[in-house]
Amino acid sequence: MKTINLQIDGKKIFSEEGTTILEAARQNGIDIPTLCYHPRLAPLGHCRVCIVDVKGFDKPLTSCDNPVAEGMVVETSTPEIQEMRNQILVLSLATHPYKDCLTCERTGSCELQEKAYNFKVDLPEQLDREVPAEKTEDNPYIVRDEEKCILCGRCVQVCRSGPGCFVYEIVGNGVNTRVAPYKDGKVVSMEEAGCIFCGQCVDVCPVAALTEKGRAAAGREWELSQVPGICTECSLGCSLERQASGAELIKVTVPTEGEKVSWICQKGKFGVHKPEEAPVKSPLQLEGNDYKEVAYEEAVKKTAQTLLDIKEKSGSGAVAVLASGKQSNEESYLLQKLARSVLGTANVDLGVENMWGRAYQGIYRITGPGVCGPTPATIKDSEAVIVIGSGLEESHPVAAFAVQQAGRFGDAVIVRIGGEKDRKSAWKEININHQAGAEAEVLKGIAAVLRGENANDLAKEAGIANEDLQKAAEQVAKMRSSTVVGSSFFENADSAKVDALLAMAEAGGQLESGRSDLLLLSRFSNASGTILLGGSPYFGPGFTALNGDAGLNFEEVVSAAGDGEIKGILAFGDVFVESKPGGLDFLAVSCFNRVEVPEKSDVVLPAQTPAQKTGTFTNASGQTCLNEAVLTGSSVVPLDWKLICDLAEAMGEKWNYSSLEDVQEEIQGLIPG
Repeated sequence: MKTINLQIDGKKIFSEEGTTILEAARQNGIDIPTLCYHPRLAPLGHCRVCIVDVKGFDKPLTSCDNPVAEGMVVETSTPEIQEMRNQILVLSLATHPYKDCLTCERTGSCELQEKAYNFKVDLPEQLDREVPAEKTEDNPYIVRDEEKCILCGRCVQVCRSGPGCFVYEIVGNGVNTRVAPYKDGKVVSMEEAGCIFCGQCVDVCPVAALTEKGRAAAGREWELSQVPGICTECSLGCSLERQASGAELIKVTVPTEGEKVSWICQKGKFGVHKPEEAPVKSPLQLEGNDYKEVAYEEAVKKTAQTLLDIKEKSGSGAVAVLASGKQSNEESYLLQKLARSVLGTANVDLGVENMWGRAYQGIYRITGPGVCGPTPATIKDSEAVIVIGSGLEESHPVAAFAVQQAGRFGDAVIVRIGGEKDRKSAWKEININHQAGAEAEVLKGIAAVLRGENANDLAKEAGIANEDLQKAAEQVAKMRSSTVVGSSFFENADSAKVDALLAMAEAGGQLESGRSDLLLLSRFSNASGTILLGGSPYFGPGFTALNGDAGLNFEEVVSAAGDGEIKGILAFGDVFVESKPGGLDFLAVSCFNRVEVPEKSDVVLPAQTPAQKTGTFTNASGQTCLNEAVLTGSSVVPLDWKLICDLAEAMGEKWNYSSLEDVQEEIQGLIPG
């Protein structure tokens, strides 16, 4: 990359070619004010607050969308520039209801307010406008206040560049210009305009024109505790930031620092558990048809003793330990240790699909440990993206965003195997519409083409033209290609499909020692961490072999319970949707919500929400990240990892973990990196 020499405010600086004046200035500690600019978005140049004087130009230039040039001389704050900025802000304030500042939830964090303060702007008379004076609350998630909109264009841009929904349009003329949901030539509700309620527009809004439902009077921004975390709504494991006031979670947003493609979706931003969903606040025990509250120690003792009694009477194979896949790495490790070392059972399924686990283990075997796969950022920048499976927009929306961005902005070719053509696509797509159940033949065929072999018979078996295999193979072989495998692929997968997937990735150079361009998406949130920490019935921690002593997976446990072979189950999370499995003698569950408690559970132990939990999670790319509790001290019972330790102690074991760090240190000793 070529280095550019320039001067900003008399300071000689060096910057890479292609860097904007604004970026170059900020990289060197020189502040240029902005309003419409946002680091996650392409420069807009709408507000012109970032104007600067550049020697040789008759008029000021916007610094956010003009690149540096060799020998450029820039002045960022001449009296003339300052006066122009002042006038721009005066015009914005003339159409903004600044008299509402005292009761506005963005007071103190409003970007317009901050600029007006810094520039000592004289407040202008308010102009009469024909825009809705009342807030619009026509959906469950987002409140719109069009009076406060300053026409920065961020919401328009983020909606198009992220989810690609085109919900917002700038409508009207003059002082009556506003941003509104728009479709077929008229202003409509957000839902009618095609909004998927990912909340990205709320996160980038510089004022309070867009806010979360229930945000009003819930605490000033600077009063909120802001803690980094990991989304546990799907296996992609996106980074996020939780903000709370006391014991109440107020909002979820993306981190203020990090990758520009840091997105979250509706599930991540708004899929939080509400107080009205009746959290489990204390242990419960079933008596007759009703639950009664019991002491924590009594519930732990009852659970431990009953499971030990079943083990003694019917053998360790009559006990199983299950989880929903939303637990942290440390909790997965302790649960499998409780099952294998204390209860002596191999029936451990903490949230891993059988064939997903086989595929993940195959990648681990080929690449070696500690190799990370594609992320939304690298997928966005791929030359080609192969999407295997259907329903990616519903199961893993952020992964779908990244695929769309690769096609729309990166000129990538999207190859879809077993999925429908994107309804919004205007980019290059190759859709391989094979016969039902023929994914293995398609993948084997692509691998054969990549190896220079004849694939005619495989194309015929799959019901597609050999030309389709040739086109797909050409994309897989590109240097910067990525393969995204949706969770639907594993629903009815067998070993032949999984082996064909790995063979295709190896033949195309996407899998090799020290490198992976294959992203496996699971229906379980922390599947990657769960399987690495031994949460599968087929492997111990670090994929250690069980020497033929594999246990039963979830489906097999339920079947065995019906046959009377499994008699006791310890379950963490929403493992059973409706009720205790038929034929089961004893079920102890740990849930944070009464809705998740299966009917007829014998013991219910309180659990923590992700906002109350500290621990590590491993996302689908293989990156292990820390989730920090933002709601500390909001539970009267021990944390989940400590509950597992208490159960072990009640069973006669003494683990001596004084802190979560002790557990993490033991894990590091078993699984380096």
